Amino acid sequence: MDYSTIALFSDLDGTLLDSRRRVSPENRDALEYFIAQGGLFGISTGRAPANALTLVGNLPMNSWSVVLNGAEAYHFPTRTVAFPRTLTRIRMAVFLQEVLEKLPEVMVMVCSESRIFFLSDRERMDRDFLETHQPARFVTMTEALAVPWLKVMFCAPKPTLQKLEQGAAKRGILEISTRVYTGPEYLELLPVGTNKGACLKNLRTMDELRGRKIVAIGDWLNDLELLGEADIAVAVENALPVVKHRADILTRSNDEHALAQLIDDLLPGL
Repeated sequence: MDYSTIALFSDLDGTLLDSRRRVSPENRDALEYFIAQGGLFGISTGRAPANALTLVGNLPMNSWSVVLNGAEAYHFPTRTVAFPRTLTRIRMAVFLQEVLEKLPEVMVMVCSESRIFFLSDRERMDRDFLETHQPARFVTMTEALAVPWLKVMFCAPKPTLQKLEQGAAKRGILEISTRVYTGPEYLELLPVGTNKGACLKNLRTMDELRGRKIVAIGDWLNDLELLGEADIAVAVENALPVVKHRADILTRSNDEHALAQLIDDLLPGL
């Protein structure tokens, strides 16, 4: 099969990764075949580049990827960054300090282009959240302000996050950022106008992607704009109903090697 006219972008959590956050051998083999036959492959994730690598290891990626939910594009083979977008730090920092003081149960994480910072008290951190967002370090607000911010992430039960949203609205934070839920207990603040689809639209201007048919696959709310920008939108069986509604094609679930089915069985028929 000739895949030289296709560029494939896959979400990680809930899509390429199974429920245990692993890449199955079937998915890995299919991606190696896809690339060998001329296809371009990159991930599309809310995670920072270094954090993504802790989960996918030496996964074959030969093109640009969308990272930090579209706050930048990253080329893993060359470690090159493109189209970075940053938050208004000082105003955001004042709000984060208020969250840390008034809602200490909320875990607060800040991402720069190359680093992940935890601002919350280490003793209050959920173990799974901490372990799955590495490499990272605990810093003071002053230390975090020394670098540009591309994303702020909050982890807490949904009612607490809704209370946080109300506070953000009152203080004008939602006017200087884009908010998105990336899971039942994850809320992110991104630079205005930032999403995976906007980043993919920028990537279309790259010479290596120009003229390629863009295929994107995902499962959650932060994948909607990505699927909307793709030429062919794909949703996994475990995707939210609204994501399935946006998709042109449905695959098996993330626990049933969805990428392998897409590459081996579905793309050849398109």
